[in-house]
Amino acid sequence: MPFLVALVLAAPAGAQSPITDQILVTVFRDRIFAATPTEGLMRVELLAGEEVLSTVSKGLNALVHTSARLLGFSSQTMRWSELRTDLSERVQDRRVSPRLMLVRTDKHLYGFQGQLGRWKTEDLGVREEVRDTLMADHVAVVVTDRRALAFSAFTGGFFQQDLSSDEPVLSGTVNDNVVILSTGARRWIFRSQLAIWAELR
Repeated sequence: MPFLVALVLAAPAGAQSPITDQILVTVFRDRIFAATPTEGLMRVELLAGEEVLSTVSKGLNALVHTSARLLGFSSQTMRWSELRTDLSERVQDRRVSPRLMLVRTDKHLYGFQGQLGRWKTEDLGVREEVRDTLMADHVAVVVTDRRALAFSAFTGGFFQQDLSSDEPVLSGTVNDNVVILSTGARRWIFRSQLAIWAELR
């Protein structure tokens, strides 16, 4: 009996098994299909003249970038979520983790929560310069010359930390749940399950 108790105590609390890829996307004629391990194929119709530019899927998420939209699919909600983009808007970076997706254009940041299957949007300022992007399974941070913008798979939304132009971010580190940014005199921390930045003092 003591041996069994020791085994239970040794198991990490709240441990999660890795998420396997749950979605495969295919384009057939004028439709986009998402295939998952369960029954049914979830489809979305292409608009007149709309062209599929890229597809990528990982874990809970699938992303389809077209000439008119960003389409996100969640295996948790089993539905497509649409985000219209401006014709002049150019996608500059797109990243997909098992639980979230991040798309950066020259005008906006778009974050997708895989658990809830919904998009969140943050405007980029005129002449705001992106310096770095850090991303892992549950958290992503975009660092610009003005601020740090964090997005979490759990809390959703973009959480802002203002940065001084006189004190640029010198380095950043990230794991699945935590991002740490370092300047010459400060250290900022964002955690995936807290909707706020914290400064070490």
